[in-house]
Amino acid sequence: MFNSLVTRSSIPLLITIVVMLLAGCATPAEVKTASKAQLAVLESLDAAIVELQQGLDQFHIDKEARIREEGRMLVARQAIASIYPETQQTKQITADALFESYNANVRPWIDNALLWRDIDDQIASLKKRIAGTSDPARKGQLNLDLQDLEEARARFSQNKPKDVAAIEEVIAGDLDRERQTASDMNQVLEILRAQAAVMKSLATKVDAWLALDVSVSQEQAESLKEALVNARNQLSGGGE
Repeated sequence: MFNSLVTRSSIPLLITIVVMLLAGCATPAEVKTASKAQLAVLESLDAAIVELQQGLDQFHIDKEARIREEGRMLVARQAIASIYPETQQTKQITADALFESYNANVRPWIDNALLWRDIDDQIASLKKRIAGTSDPARKGQLNLDLQDLEEARARFSQNKPKDVAAIEEVIAGDLDRERQTASDMNQVLEILRAQAAVMKSLATKVDAWLALDVSVSQEQAESLKEALVNARNQLSGGGE
């Protein structure tokens, strides 16, 4: 849809102008006005894409934070259910004992909810840095950092209730899908912005020639025709 919009709005006017330039026609004032108007539209389009991109980035950041916060509540509920199952016989317990049990058996899983995921991201990043480092001293330090992260990963996973681990996997899947959605949308907008930049470059060149109101050389005409064909092919082949 975006590609068709850019193609329909920009290509026809450029074709008209190129034909007039090649034919050696005098440039009417209306054509100059239309050329400048199109250039202004393309500049506005680029600014609008950037603004949309920033807004969507913030939206996905906020949504990921919301998934994490709601996930912590689910982890808390599951941790409590795992430590104090409904089938457990009711027995008297003091407030202090309950508080101590909560701090020891429930709160750690809430405080460290999804921390293993962040550690996994750090481990993956560190392994890439190690693979790309040739300095033995630097590589040795990075390997020590990697060892610390792997130990922390094992520590946070130790004795974790199965139900807590299962709900964390579900939350992690939601986060992965949200990140993929954000990445896909960003790629679409980057393609649209690149296409708008191609059209803006062509429109700027044509507008400069119209402003000078001089004849176009054969070399300039051939260059413009080639650029126009390439732009049309790029916009048409980019998908809708």
